[in-house]
Amino acid sequence: MQSTNPLDNELFSIYWRDAAGIQHREKYLQPLPECKEAFDRLTQGPAAIMGFIKSISIVDSLDRMVVDLNREGDKWVRSL
Repeated sequence: MQSTNPLDNELFSIYWRDAAGIQHREKYLQPLPECKEAFDRLTQGPAAIMGFIKSISIVDSLDRMVVDLNREGDKWVRSL
């Protein structure tokens, strides 16, 4: 059975910034299910808990921003 979710056919990239402001690429042009695990780890994993990850950006294959989150204290805040 074919999925009816249009996001299943889209590709995404995930980038994050550390405390020094250096950008890192976590995933590059991957389907949403593959990005979900990385997103969960970046927002809830050990590096996030220890405060190493300061922002996370998810962009689609056309370089349109989908989600942009910034760490404020112990919460992630959507900045767009």
